[in-house]
Amino acid sequence: MVSAQSLSAASLRESLIRLRKGLALARPTSVLTALTPEVRARLGESSSAIPGSAEEARHLVAVLQRGVAQLSADQRAHVEVDFNLDTEHQHPTLTERQESLAQKLGCAAKTVRRHADQALETLIYVLLAAHTPAAESGQAGAPAGDSVPEDLTDFWGLTAGARVDIVCSEIPAAERPEYADPSDRNYLRYAKFADLDTLIYLRTRFAQLSPDVVVRDFAPSEYYDTQADVLCVVGGPPWNAKFREFLPMLPFHFEPHPLGEDDPLVVPELGLTISPHWTAKQELLQDLAVLTRLTLGNGTTVFLFGGCLTLGVLGAARCLLEADRGLRSVGYMTNLVGQDDFVLVTETRRVGGLIDVTDLGTAEPLLVLTRTANNPFTAVVDNTSRYPATVHTSS
Repeated sequence: MVSAQSLSAASLRESLIRLRKGLALARPTSVLTALTPEVRARLGESSSAIPGSAEEARHLVAVLQRGVAQLSADQRAHVEVDFNLDTEHQHPTLTERQESLAQKLGCAAKTVRRHADQALETLIYVLLAAHTPAAESGQAGAPAGDSVPEDLTDFWGLTAGARVDIVCSEIPAAERPEYADPSDRNYLRYAKFADLDTLIYLRTRFAQLSPDVVVRDFAPSEYYDTQADVLCVVGGPPWNAKFREFLPMLPFHFEPHPLGEDDPLVVPELGLTISPHWTAKQELLQDLAVLTRLTLGNGTTVFLFGGCLTLGVLGAARCLLEADRGLRSVGYMTNLVGQDDFVLVTETRRVGGLIDVTDLGTAEPLLVLTRTANNPFTAVVDNTSRYPATVHTSS
């Protein structure tokens, strides 16, 4: 008998990757050849079936199907296609099945492959959690779906060699210092960038999390590339033309006001207008951090970092990127929306020189909207009534 400690995530991953090739579970006996003896012994240890028998194959298939059933709807759909369990996409090869799903979803096959790989990782940990001594004796902890992720790289798409482009807002020409002009003798390229704190924070955290990613930064006026794996758009529509290009896809906008005034967040379908929160002496108490994730048809994942003020933009980055707090918050969002597009709105505070963002592991956000494929966004969390600078109107 193989001990729980000897069944590693790596060995289970190798077996499952072999299994999903070819006919996969459309030929149930594939489990007998794709899974290593160690994996078969561990997953099938509750059965008295003879090794290599049809009974063992049936038991292993049932174990895998129970694991798949614990996944979120989106991840379950990808795993069922990968393992040839979805009759709508049954094909003899993994590539054909994934391309069939991509055609149905109206996205690139690369997008389906990335989501399928992420779903496979979740399945691995579901199976490992279900086949440990604690789980088998009824002493397992929180379900795998409620666990905190081990790192942030999957959520942010920071795989080795990934291309990450950051398009940062730029100060209007009339507001820039003279040395922001390339013709100036003391030219400084970054002098034209707004939301510079957020740009530096993103570059630093991405390098810490995955040193192998290729990170480039641009102002909107100099960005014309469309081949990035991850595109980060920093700063709201008033000073970021790239952000404005995405507005028709979004369920919100920032109401434009003259320079020096707030640009409130407006969610028309919910009849909401939400503004920064100030004291009677006009000291800023809270801004809104607005983080949006979109997946494009070409496979690019887009993150939009917005806020009514620069404080909110920085908060949108820090909320899901800080070390421990970011892990808990990413776990919350992944459990809530899976791989779907989302809009996350929460508070950001400045306490002296410190930035304080909400820990989603202990407090829910103000608002979360999500959508599957290209369906309309719908609200799945709405706590805006707790925020003092919220106006509810008829939609």
